[in-house]
Amino acid sequence: MSGAPANGARWLFGAALAAQLSLSACGGGSSNSTSSTGGTGPAANGYSLNAAISGLNASGLVLSVNGNSVSVGSGTTTQMLANSLASGTPYAVTVATQPAGETCSVSASSGTIASANGSVVVTCSARAFSLGGTITGLSTTGLVLANGGNTLTISSGAKSFNFPTPVAYGSPYDVTVQTQPVGLTCTPSGNVGTIPAANVTSVALACAPNTYTVGGSITGLNAPGLVLQDNGTDATSFGADATTFTMHTPVTYGGSYEVAVQVQPTGRLCTVSDGSGTVGAGNVTNISIACVPNMAILYSFAGAPGSGANSYAGLIQGSNGLLYGTTEEGGSSNVGVIFNYNPGTGAAGLLHSFVGGNSDGANPYAGLIADGAGNLYGTTPTGGSYLCAIPQLCASNFGTVFKINPTTGAETLLYSFRGSGYSDGEYPYGGLLLGSDGYFFGTTQKGGTGGYGTVYRLSPSLGTETVLHAFAGGSADGAYPYAGLIQASDGNLYGTTQQGGASGSGTVFKINPTTGAASIAYSFAGGSDGAGPYDGLIQATDGNLYGTTGAGGAAGAGTVFKIVPSTGAESIVYAFAGGSSDGANPYAGLIQATDGSLYGTTVSGGSGGAGTVFKITPGTGAESIVYAFSGGSSDGANPYGGLIQATDGKLYGTTLKGGANDAGIVFSISLP
Repeated sequence: MSGAPANGARWLFGAALAAQLSLSACGGGSSNSTSSTGGTGPAANGYSLNAAISGLNASGLVLSVNGNSVSVGSGTTTQMLANSLASGTPYAVTVATQPAGETCSVSASSGTIASANGSVVVTCSARAFSLGGTITGLSTTGLVLANGGNTLTISSGAKSFNFPTPVAYGSPYDVTVQTQPVGLTCTPSGNVGTIPAANVTSVALACAPNTYTVGGSITGLNAPGLVLQDNGTDATSFGADATTFTMHTPVTYGGSYEVAVQVQPTGRLCTVSDGSGTVGAGNVTNISIACVPNMAILYSFAGAPGSGANSYAGLIQGSNGLLYGTTEEGGSSNVGVIFNYNPGTGAAGLLHSFVGGNSDGANPYAGLIADGAGNLYGTTPTGGSYLCAIPQLCASNFGTVFKINPTTGAETLLYSFRGSGYSDGEYPYGGLLLGSDGYFFGTTQKGGTGGYGTVYRLSPSLGTETVLHAFAGGSADGAYPYAGLIQASDGNLYGTTQQGGASGSGTVFKINPTTGAASIAYSFAGGSDGAGPYDGLIQATDGNLYGTTGAGGAAGAGTVFKIVPSTGAESIVYAFAGGSSDGANPYAGLIQATDGSLYGTTVSGGSGGAGTVFKITPGTGAESIVYAFSGGSSDGANPYGGLIQATDGKLYGTTLKGGANDAGIVFSISLP
């Protein structure tokens, strides 16, 4: 029985403490409350229990004092937890709820009220949270992020990041790019703020490739017209004397580039070195453009006597690789020659000198053709005589068809035109065509029953001539054909007349080589349509016929035209503008080179006023000047003849004037 009162006393004591703590809790929460009781003895109403608090910078701290809650405000340094406690009252203080973003702990958290006020120590410190976010487009290495003094290196391909060192709650953060990745620029967003009571995952880095310029150096560019392109686009033009270049459009890091010459400058051939590759982390500056002259004078005619002079014709290449051509003047009798030129050695030779009169032709205007054995054939518009009992009475001087041995130069007259009073034609200015049937076909500029010229057929072996068609002139037929013929894929012969037709401006005609049936395929209208075609046609790889007119067109300086053989439909592919920026008056025909483009000459225009070599793209009609002649002793002038492309890929031609003796030159053009 003696123990019962003691237990009951302890129960009564705990109940009293709980009541006192409850009263204290109800009045707690003051941020700077302190006990008013001092000394070791009890105050009038007992002792207090206090908390010394450090580091509390956030709200939300709740302490538990023997199971009763005491809320503590942000910034509190001293907090009364209970008062009016009797000596011997036990206590226990714990953290019931941590403040936002901080961690608080209680030291000396339990004990018994002695003969003095009780105290506990509450220590708070900020919690640390991770700082990170997302990354897009990071395809290279080298990215380094920073948040103050903390740095983080990010690997290629990373999609997210977190700084390894957590950041204390309430601390400011500012994520920056300390080092950009190779070839990229990364831009942060949502990167500035204050650490909340949670991990930060909202920083975003967007990485995009940098762009870099593509360019390099240029040497030897002393003429206008150079146009470069990159990856087939981005056409960029450069003026004469440019020494460096930069393409218009930059290329992204890791992208490819391929710089090429789209348009060659006039008279220069530019080649590209180191023109392709992949763009790294810097501007491309190592591409080299080297420009050299694209025209070479191979031979200057010396004039009469001995050498040729004034070539109106183009060249052919024989099966032996030599080039052959004619001049209208020069030679032993000053009535023209046949010459050869060796592209390999540069050696030129005089193969035959015409003597004219009734024993030979004179003044060859057209070029040559060759048969399978290598023999050369051509025409002269004057000289020659037909056979009769008294030759001196039969001298015709209306032109010839001849054969030349390419090795010895020995000549055979196959036919002499008889001219006036006969129907076989006069003045064959055009060259010959060796038809699919083995006969030669050609034109005479005048003669025939109407006096307006003829189309004839000639047997190579017998020299027998037949007039297939005599032009009647007027609006119903052509008149005065200066050019030779072609045999198209449909088997018909096609040619041009310089006059006649519906508007009197010339025609394209068609002839059946067997029957001689003739028709006008097209009549030029003059004006913007073109007029006065002096040379013949070619059939291009697209099946259409192409040719030139020496006059007409929008500027009156001549045209390049196209004829559809099946319909006779005509269109102007290009109209020459003349002046210093373009050629004028193309009297020669065209060739189609191995690059698919059409090439030809004009006798005037260009920067030197002495004619040009031009290039035409058949599909688009785009034209560019390949070379502009300047005349004088250091250059040719007035290329009346057309071009050939030899087996070495170069273009070859002649000029009427210019060169060392102003008697014309043989030249070559180097193509890209």
